[in-house]
Amino acid sequence: MGATGGGFSKDALSKVPRAARGPYIWLAAIWASYCGGLHGFNTANISGAMQMKQWDMDFGWSKLSSTTVSNYEGWVVSSMLLGQTAGVLLAGPLGERRGRKPVILAAAICYTIGAILMAANLGSFAELLVGRVLSGLGSGLAMSAGPIYISEIAPLELRGMMTTFYNVNIVGGVAGSYWINYASLEVIPNTSSWQWRTTLVLQSIPAILLLLGFSFFPESPRNLMMRGHTDAAHHSLSRLRGGLDESNEYFQREYTELHGSQIDTTKSKSGWQAFLALLHQCIHHAPTRKVLIFVTLIQTFFIMSGGNSITYYAPDILNSIGLTHTKVLLFTAIYGLIKLISVFLYAFVLTDRYGRRPLLIIGSTINVVCLLYITIYLAVSPPSTSTSTTPPSLASWVCIVAICIFAVGYGFGWAPAFSLTASEICPTPIRGTVVTVAFTYQNLLNFGITRAFPNMTDSMHAWGPFALFTAMTAVATGWVVVAFPECKGRSMERMEEVFERPWWRVGFVKVPAANDNTDDDRMDEGVVEKGTSTHEERVSPS
Repeated sequence: MGATGGGFSKDALSKVPRAARGPYIWLAAIWASYCGGLHGFNTANISGAMQMKQWDMDFGWSKLSSTTVSNYEGWVVSSMLLGQTAGVLLAGPLGERRGRKPVILAAAICYTIGAILMAANLGSFAELLVGRVLSGLGSGLAMSAGPIYISEIAPLELRGMMTTFYNVNIVGGVAGSYWINYASLEVIPNTSSWQWRTTLVLQSIPAILLLLGFSFFPESPRNLMMRGHTDAAHHSLSRLRGGLDESNEYFQREYTELHGSQIDTTKSKSGWQAFLALLHQCIHHAPTRKVLIFVTLIQTFFIMSGGNSITYYAPDILNSIGLTHTKVLLFTAIYGLIKLISVFLYAFVLTDRYGRRPLLIIGSTINVVCLLYITIYLAVSPPSTSTSTTPPSLASWVCIVAICIFAVGYGFGWAPAFSLTASEICPTPIRGTVVTVAFTYQNLLNFGITRAFPNMTDSMHAWGPFALFTAMTAVATGWVVVAFPECKGRSMERMEEVFERPWWRVGFVKVPAANDNTDDDRMDEGVVEKGTSTHEERVSPS
């Protein structure tokens, strides 16, 4: 799970002492951000590998019916998500008991073993699935531990900027895997199994970087303090802040706040206790219930926008349009690059200038238009009517352009929005439990859609899944207009005030700033819902 990031800010940099913003803290954040690369490579590389001619020969798929191949493709792609779900669930408790770094280490090891099992496969479908599940377990562990580690080591003023690296690394992994697939096709003969094995071997690049950097960076000082290792936490914080100590006012203030958090951990609940407490709050406290529904809807619309399905099956989609095999992998690589540039611009340029809500509305609207065209094109000109000798028509090229423009809208909209709920929407007392529930749900929904996508294209025709994505994204866009609050630069602790209103008014109310003590909006007649609670819980982030 990522964070949307706070963009590049000279003002934020100026508030941090030079020693505390030296190269070491940036390298530590970049190192942990490779956890996002695990997920990025895992989602994109397998679709290109399955396009290689020798893949079908080595696994015997060339002798199978198209329906059976579709089933196998669905399981190969989606099985990773089952492992990833398990990783998300395990990462929180393991991180609380053992620390963030051991979880990152376990993630890199599981991921590497999974990559080896896949790349060294001699045609066993079962071994392939085991490799995918193990790599998914690794990316799931990293998906939780990586961004949490970054948020816990980063200076407060630079936290948004540094957590952005994680999201950029996810999309960078997608783009990198697409380009590796294309390079393998161009450089390695299609009679060699190394054409597809190379793509699976090289997916371990971010895991290897995590293993190489493991010994160079300390455990999170916040995690050490939470586990009662006060001296180790002090040493870790000093090391991350360029050797500063209590003689520096900035370090003294941060360490005092960190030490104070040790007292609060006595109120921590186990994962199950926290879940039951959240369920109790949802029943008796309307704002908490609406926060959970809001976060769940965000995850639903994120998956049903079609972005992940296009990432997983981009080669198949482009192949159905009528491109040659080489052009398919070239354009998937271009698609990945456009996606990376879009997320980079969102994170470092656009979000601080325009806010999260307008960019999500614009990005989602772009997605609706592009998905609508793709749906109409595939309905009017189904893949079966074209042959490998027929060059793509003008309408086909427009469809390819629509896919690329979709990547831009997705990079501005739903790609970063799903993790926005983790960093800015959920109030602190319930954040850990809500995020665990939401991301578990997201992975299971993603598994269902990804597993079903090849079969959907068979039973619903090529255009059917895109019609579904179009309808869902259109509904999502309308929902964002009325129900998604702008929270850039706003207080997470006062988010509950916004959700006291009816859901159809949430999008039109600003979240109060941290130093804003006015409650005028809350007194609007007829807009505050009943249900109050003074219950507070501290839960383990996931």
